[in-house]
Amino acid sequence: MVELDHRRANRNWLDLVCALLLILPWVEPWAPAPLPNVVPLLVSWACIGLLMVLGHTLRPLDMARAWAIAAGVSSIIGLLQYFGQADWLSPWVHVPDHLGEAMANLRQRNQLATLTAIGIAAVLWWDQNGLKRTHAWWMLALLTMGNAATNSRTGLLHMLVVTSLVMVWSRLGRPEQDRLSWRLALAGCGLYAMAIWALPQWLSMTAGLDSLNAVTRLGNNDGCSSRKVLWHNVLELIAQKPWWGWGVNELKYAHYSATYPGERFCDILGNAHNGLLQMAFVLGVPIAGSITLGLATLTWALRPWKSRPLHHQMAWAVLAVIALHSLLEFPLWYGPFQMATLLSIVLLVPHGLQALALNRQYMRIAGSIILAVAAFIAVDYSRVRPIFIPASQRWSIWPGDAMASAKQSMLFQTTAEFGEFSLTPVTPENAAHMLKSGEALLHYSPEPQVIRKVITAAILTGDNETAQRHQMLMDKAFPAAPGSLKVGP
Repeated sequence: MVELDHRRANRNWLDLVCALLLILPWVEPWAPAPLPNVVPLLVSWACIGLLMVLGHTLRPLDMARAWAIAAGVSSIIGLLQYFGQADWLSPWVHVPDHLGEAMANLRQRNQLATLTAIGIAAVLWWDQNGLKRTHAWWMLALLTMGNAATNSRTGLLHMLVVTSLVMVWSRLGRPEQDRLSWRLALAGCGLYAMAIWALPQWLSMTAGLDSLNAVTRLGNNDGCSSRKVLWHNVLELIAQKPWWGWGVNELKYAHYSATYPGERFCDILGNAHNGLLQMAFVLGVPIAGSITLGLATLTWALRPWKSRPLHHQMAWAVLAVIALHSLLEFPLWYGPFQMATLLSIVLLVPHGLQALALNRQYMRIAGSIILAVAAFIAVDYSRVRPIFIPASQRWSIWPGDAMASAKQSMLFQTTAEFGEFSLTPVTPENAAHMLKSGEALLHYSPEPQVIRKVITAAILTGDNETAQRHQMLMDKAFPAAPGSLKVGP
């Protein structure tokens, strides 16, 4: 009896630790400069590594509960942000620049919307696996309010996708089978509809601010910052190198240096905001098309619309909302969505193969490797970060000159070079070096401050052709930037 109690206590302790590791990537508040996505990625993969090292078998209930809690906590944070009440929780909560913005600690409205959709799918599963219906109701109300607060058009589509999937599964399922509640899913849509009307009204009454909701934003003209313009520009870039693509991390420079016959997307273009277009740009149309065809064939073979086990349906719902989001942005660049995708795939693997793949010894070895790699990246990143923050806020972990230490980085060498370039004034003595470095760094970040230094360096070296070319490109890419530099004949 004592041994049984001891095992139960160990199980409860492991359940708690695993729950925290599953939730932390969604709510952690750390995203320090110069690369805000590095620390969230490291936190997510460190949590994955620790879960593997613990060797604790995750059940569907563990995943559903963690997703529901993470989405609920993030919805509360999002509502506080929406009404301008997040300041008192800083620095543990991200504080947006404006009222009426909800993004939780994920820092993007569409990411919070996707998390709430994942949470809704988890609550619908949990409702059929031990959760009291009264708890399911208030959880759905909170999550739909969190989604509505984002004003995300993607979030609106997520509500329709999750509800449609539940309706299809209910329609195609056998009468004797357990099913996700289509009535609860429809009720969630009703709660969402009320929230997207009520929240802007409440904000207007309390703060005097008019805010668009997801429905009104559907007809909103975003001008040169719209996805329509962005995708059209990316398609034109793909057409220039359709076979083998441009390569990794070249979209920023390709967009900056391009001359489009029509309207131009009016910002630095970090990604194509569409997973398929991003693959085609980086890898070329043949490889991207093959990958897309392979994924489509695999999905057709697995027939998710005929899925019977409820945990499979939850997994497919999670993958569906991430896939939808991937058609509008690139959520799989971010650690929490990578973790959610991996966990959903684990849920879909047949039990026999799952037991073979999740051999505890191999999992612990793999988890240890992941933790070691994450630790190495974290240490290397800590070399570069000090040159982007005031000296009074720097850690003393790396003694001596911060720039010299940053330049010893193995993985963030280009970031260190960018920092050095930004801090170094252009002079006649270093103009040739600054021109060469600047033109290389335009591939990293073609922003106005870099372009101006390139133009200045070109003028000082007498390379007026290069100066004129970059002045012309900057005028097109950043028409609102301060005026032109004087370029000689």
